Amino acid sequence: SASVKDLTLERDRIRLTLADGTLQFTQPVNGLVFGATFRGHGRLQVSVPNRIEEEQLRLFTKQDGLDMEFTEATFCFTDNTFNEVAAKVQWAASGPTADDLYTSRQQQREDVGAELLPRLFKSVLSTDRQRTALFAADLKTKDRGWIQARFDALEPEEITVGRWADVGIRKHFDIWLSFPAGGRGAAEAWHDPLAREDFNIRSYVINATVTGGAELAATTRMTLEPRLAGERVLLFFLDSNLRVDSVKDAQGHALAFYQARESKDRVQSYGEYVAVALPELTKAGQSQTLEFRYAGKRVVRKVGAGNYFCESFGWYPARENSFASRADFEINFRSPKKYTLVATGNKVSETTDGDWLITSWKSDPPLAVAGFAFGDYKVYNEKAGTVDIDIYANRQPDDFMHSIEQVTEGSLPGESTFGMPAMGSLSPSVMAKTMGIEVANTVRLFELYFGPYPYKHLAVTNIPYSYGQGWPGLLYLSALSFLDSTQRHNLGIRDNIWLTDFFRAHESSHQWWGHRVGWKSYHDQWLSEGFAEFSGYLYILYRQNQKEYLNRLRLARQDLAARDLRNHVYESVGPVWMGRRLSSSESPRGYATVIYVKGGYILHMLRMMLYDPRNQEHDQLFQTMMRDFCKTYDNKAASTEDFKAIVEKYMTRAMDLEGNHRMDWFFRQYVYGTGVPHYEFRYQTQNTPEGKVKILGKVTRSGVPDDWMDTLPLYLHKGGGAMRIGFVNATKPETPFEFLMSSQPEKLSLNYNEDVLAEIKQ
Repeated sequence: SASVKDLTLERDRIRLTLADGTLQFTQPVNGLVFGATFRGHGRLQVSVPNRIEEEQLRLFTKQDGLDMEFTEATFCFTDNTFNEVAAKVQWAASGPTADDLYTSRQQQREDVGAELLPRLFKSVLSTDRQRTALFAADLKTKDRGWIQARFDALEPEEITVGRWADVGIRKHFDIWLSFPAGGRGAAEAWHDPLAREDFNIRSYVINATVTGGAELAATTRMTLEPRLAGERVLLFFLDSNLRVDSVKDAQGHALAFYQARESKDRVQSYGEYVAVALPELTKAGQSQTLEFRYAGKRVVRKVGAGNYFCESFGWYPARENSFASRADFEINFRSPKKYTLVATGNKVSETTDGDWLITSWKSDPPLAVAGFAFGDYKVYNEKAGTVDIDIYANRQPDDFMHSIEQVTEGSLPGESTFGMPAMGSLSPSVMAKTMGIEVANTVRLFELYFGPYPYKHLAVTNIPYSYGQGWPGLLYLSALSFLDSTQRHNLGIRDNIWLTDFFRAHESSHQWWGHRVGWKSYHDQWLSEGFAEFSGYLYILYRQNQKEYLNRLRLARQDLAARDLRNHVYESVGPVWMGRRLSSSESPRGYATVIYVKGGYILHMLRMMLYDPRNQEHDQLFQTMMRDFCKTYDNKAASTEDFKAIVEKYMTRAMDLEGNHRMDWFFRQYVYGTGVPHYEFRYQTQNTPEGKVKILGKVTRSGVPDDWMDTLPLYLHKGGGAMRIGFVNATKPETPFEFLMSSQPEKLSLNYNEDVLAEIKQ
């Protein structure tokens, strides 16, 4: 142990001062002292690099720059910390009992799934500790409990500060700050999302068995390409309920590994990782093969007679950020012969072996992720042009639906034992044909707007619960969406359009948004979820009408203006660009509301700016832009700036508010910023000597900074309809304007088609 006084440690913008206290260090491993505990008085200071991070820090701490005192701390480090500290302390013999603070904090971190231990293990065994440097401080503060400040050289955003907080019955890590070191911007840091990854997975061969008892066992053979030399430990993502039996190299030699504790039915995971120690150091660019054998329950769940649900992405070992890359998949399944199995990729063979059905699937093109579904299905086939649409609908309802059937069954036709109308059969198979027709319609529409469907077929199946999930070429849709209109009404489901047209379209569009075009970083995930939200609105426009489309947008605006349980206006919680960080203890629904709802509204705004009322095909320019975006990033990952560059190719003169043929103003305000402007619109008319009518108008803006700007569409109302006749470029808080008309207008208005995310008084 050592006494310390006025010792300062700096890691980029993190400044730690140990004013007075005692340090105790861990024993060295692989020649490295990797940890320490501190008791005494210390101070953490972090300077904030930009406005966005400043706003996030203020949301969580009410501070403009982080400044907190602490009395206890644990440190994990693989950089030069020990040598740096050793020269500045007074050493003393350790006491008779070891300090248990380090062990207890490690246990507490593991209990919430923090996954610091495997990351530390990786760097301890690395030959390049500067490139893989880790410094993690776990600090006990008076007002905020334990907080974490971390510098991780393997992350594009090396600096992270936050804490574990309660969200319902779970602990959630609130990210107060996250940014690149060295003064770099996020665009530079994430330009190549794989730059800090030490390997990339090129291909998989998976031999898997799923049983009627909902057990999964698999042997997965992967070919990976190391990107960095000198690494001994590789980290993989795998559901901890799948217990690894062995990991082998290409020669069949067993490799050392360890994984997170099995979660079982625990609400909070202990982590979802497998750390593999290689027999030799990696060589950059030299491919190698690893084989994992594993098995377990709870990854596939039996949810009714003939109903099964694979809810986890972690059913095979993968990289953490798999949506930024693609891999080839060859998957061979053994499943009960009495059931049907469908998976991502193209089915290349199907045979039987006793009571087993054996199917093989190959991906074309390479995929970000792979998934499957199996059960007692009725299969309905539909076509959308050249695309085969196959609906795999369970013949029997899942347990939840079956319980509703039982509750509503009476002894006489139409009678219910609980006073509810009889529901009839809640089997998804009853609606299989309708589902096939509707999903095919979404594919046709999205091919028109976004370009060709990226795969040869689309399989759709029902799952329990109220959400959906899109795999490449395979959709999970809520069983509720398979109910007919009478059943939904009897269950008290009021928003039928949301559960049917919108929901199906949203999930269907993920074949383009997320799979055909991926995202580079968490900052860019709105390109998937926000675009899918817009796609749901778009399908409502074609399936229903313009009135219902605009109603959805008004509801979206209301959702953004609503307040959460802590009285935050949802839209103000953070920009869409903040991605997953918007889900926090301060606003648990912040992510879903901002990323989805505002993200969808942003794409609608761009559509309306490109909308041409003079062209018979009003959306032609918007369609061309979106098809270009999909083609440019076909089966690749895109960033927000990548999309912005595409928008700038197609922007009109009315969109060029700064006169530089760039959309900086729009993205700065609506993507990288927060705020909803409030506009007041007033006008009067004057007859001119020439027999014309002069319009004298003024737009006044409030609620946002003075440098805010919008291009506001001006509409002329006539005979119950409205047409756009121009734009008012509101680049200042007050914008006067005037123009001539040939006759007295019936009415003029702004934003008639919810063109801009704004509140309008007129």
